[in-house]
Amino acid sequence: MAASVQGLSAARSIPGHGPGTRPGPSLAPDDAPPFVGRADVLGAVGEALTAPGSVGAVLVGEAGVGKTAVVQQVLSSSAETLYVLRIRGSRGFRHQAYRPVNFLLSELEADVVEHPVMVLRAVADFLNQQARGRRVVLAVDNVEYLDPSSAALIGQLVLGGTASVLLTAQDFAAADPQFAGLWRDGSLRRFDLAPFDALEARAFVAAELQGAVSAEAAALLYRMSGGNARFLQASIRAVRGRSVVRHGDTWVLLPGSTFVPTEIAEAAQLILEELPAGQQEIAHVVALAGRLPLAVAQAITGSTDLDALQTAGLLGVRHADQELVEFHNPVIAAGTAASLSAQRAGELYGQWVDGARLGDLLDPERHTEWLLKCQRPVPAGIALAAARSANRAGRYCNAVAYAELGDEHRLSAAAAVERLRALTFTGRFQDAGNTLVLIGPLLDDAPATDAVPLLLTGVLLRHRLGLGGVEGGFDEADERLESEAGLDPEERARLRADVVIARAEVASLQGRFAEARDLVLSLRSAGVPLRAEQGIAGDILLGEAWAMLENQLEALQLADSLADRLQEPDVPSRIRELAYLRLIAIYSATGSWEQGSRRLHLADTDSAAMFHSSAVQLALGLVRGRYGTPEDALAVLAPAFDQLRVGDPQRVLPLAATAIAYCHSITDNIRAAIPFLVHAEPAAGDPWLVRRIASQLQLLSVGLREAKPDAARQLQALGRSDRERGASLFALSAFTSAVRLGSSGALAEVSDVAARVQGPYAHLCETFAKGVSHRDAEVLLQAMDLAAAGGDQNFGRDAARSALHAARALGDKSTVREVQQRARRVLADMDANGPTSQLDCLTPREAEIAQLAVGGLMNREIAEAMCVSVRTIEGHLYQIYSKLHVSSRSQLAELFPAPLG
Repeated sequence: MAASVQGLSAARSIPGHGPGTRPGPSLAPDDAPPFVGRADVLGAVGEALTAPGSVGAVLVGEAGVGKTAVVQQVLSSSAETLYVLRIRGSRGFRHQAYRPVNFLLSELEADVVEHPVMVLRAVADFLNQQARGRRVVLAVDNVEYLDPSSAALIGQLVLGGTASVLLTAQDFAAADPQFAGLWRDGSLRRFDLAPFDALEARAFVAAELQGAVSAEAAALLYRMSGGNARFLQASIRAVRGRSVVRHGDTWVLLPGSTFVPTEIAEAAQLILEELPAGQQEIAHVVALAGRLPLAVAQAITGSTDLDALQTAGLLGVRHADQELVEFHNPVIAAGTAASLSAQRAGELYGQWVDGARLGDLLDPERHTEWLLKCQRPVPAGIALAAARSANRAGRYCNAVAYAELGDEHRLSAAAAVERLRALTFTGRFQDAGNTLVLIGPLLDDAPATDAVPLLLTGVLLRHRLGLGGVEGGFDEADERLESEAGLDPEERARLRADVVIARAEVASLQGRFAEARDLVLSLRSAGVPLRAEQGIAGDILLGEAWAMLENQLEALQLADSLADRLQEPDVPSRIRELAYLRLIAIYSATGSWEQGSRRLHLADTDSAAMFHSSAVQLALGLVRGRYGTPEDALAVLAPAFDQLRVGDPQRVLPLAATAIAYCHSITDNIRAAIPFLVHAEPAAGDPWLVRRIASQLQLLSVGLREAKPDAARQLQALGRSDRERGASLFALSAFTSAVRLGSSGALAEVSDVAARVQGPYAHLCETFAKGVSHRDAEVLLQAMDLAAAGGDQNFGRDAARSALHAARALGDKSTVREVQQRARRVLADMDANGPTSQLDCLTPREAEIAQLAVGGLMNREIAEAMCVSVRTIEGHLYQIYSKLHVSSRSQLAELFPAPLG
């Protein structure tokens, strides 16, 4: 069975050894990126070349997937022990005997070449002589294009034990049957290389551009290339310095429409040019149309041509409500469409859309692009449908372009709302604000089905801009629904639900969670039938409200349901993004992150493309800061911050800046934090949650700079404000943070709020407060256990430190040692600066002496190393033993996870 291996390699590969040249170390060009990833396949292929009973490996995958890069990396890593000959099969010479291996036969007499056995003997002798005891490896690219004579020679060299092989193929089934036989008997190992997944592609892009890459820029390049390494490089070259530019330390995406790189169009053209005319015809039509019903495709060409294209892996049939024919690889589809001339696109449109009346069957975006390509006018109805489709899919720049065709956004409320949505969803608030001036006249004559969406979009934009008139917009929407008598009852109910959900969203953005909850519950109690996306939009607002108030268990149940529903492919892009933002907050804030990360499939690379928003990346970075290390958080936060400076549709930039400054404060790098402070000031229109979380991070940063009492008092005041608002979960977080900074005055408030809040985080806070209040080391260790079980290592460290202090206060050395040992077992990943180390209570001088003593040095040796007297060292050790409640070097050693030598 073939081994299916996915990994990561650079398409710009390390040069291999030329045919017949003596092998040796091979260096990459100075401008080549480092080989990235694919460690699993590299090791397995290397083993296949050397393992007893193995004759080598074959790498199978589409053109550009990175097969040759893997081959060259494997050969370079073993250059000193291998004698390598590079051989390449060629489609154009596959009928010429010995053409790929001609360099091996150039010294042979003509009569020898006519006898395969004599050729084999001569080549084997030559290779053994040249190898000088090293293993001979025949590295063959495009093995399926070898002529029969060359294939037979290589096969006999392998079977005779003269050489191993490292083969690459796009279609291994088309190779000489003897190679398939070697694979079937297990002596030739097969590795199927897949294109990069979204995370692998981002790593490749970062290596190629030699810098961090924002999620949006990486997602664009992944869509353009389909993860194919060669196409990915072509896409990088096409957009670098244009739509993908360096901003700060990150390559970010600028607004604008995408295009197909010339290299991809040429590759698609090369694939199709060898097809018969009938197959080319249907391939061109499907590429332009995006997809066609199977019956329509069969009407254009016969079933024989369709079957042939399916067998070749070019087209496939997707089974949805109806069977649809589409390209197997959307990148090849886009390249095929781009390769066609305007004249050819026009001919096909006239024949199959005008003539066969296929217009109503076409995807509106593809229909619009087809018309634009053949330079025909786009009817208003098709352009509007394309703009709606693009907005749902998150292609907002395309939506703007479609809505502006024929200046329809100035003439039609329906087109204006799609343009306004697209501008708002990309954070182009100034352009969107200018549009608000134009919509007044359009509203006068617009039906409620267009007027209400336009009013609601305007309301959300006004809130984002920090303008007034929000409530007036809702009132006008209600009035339009009341006044339009001829409106269909179901449509009226749907639009009413949109108004209620928009009101709830604004309430949420303003931190009025009880109001948001009541609005969504009113829809539930009224039994209003909701579309799927309305149900998701309402439920995520309800779940957020429950989590912030005192219904965390209900919030978690609803969050689990929403996480499952978000896996459906037809959820609109904006609703999906807003849902992920709130779900991440719910799971993290309630202390249920491990459960949430599983539900949201965050470890599943196949779903990584869903997290292409830097706002979502910011939320994940905040989680990393809470549950991981500052370095973990900064790796996510820094690229998100740079992208948000270009476009910030969710108005979260101040939180990103504050979070980065806080991470730098944790590592005591205040100088690095300062440049971000200018972006940390909130503005009108920023969501309440952004301002609230940023405030707490700022106070925690103050607490890190030895102003703990003042920071704790302000956190306590912040918690009281949260409690008055009804945001109990935030109140609990603020009060607990005050206690963690050393404030005993907030203990009663922690206990009071925790008793009313549900979920793992509330239980942890309550246990911690109880332990601190009673100075009970055992209860504090229970809090440490709870924190560690929830993955909150930072809270666990604080609990362990408090337990250690409580044990020291008792003056019982054995209890102190027990606390230290238990903390070290539970928080095994803690370094020498964690609570299981005593550096937090020792002076720097004492910590250095303690480490030297643990490392085995005697007092005299320590004194000599530090240029002091032995008596001075003895005095320091007395202080160290007293502080740590130990009486010997062996007990001291137990307190340090890794003594220094």
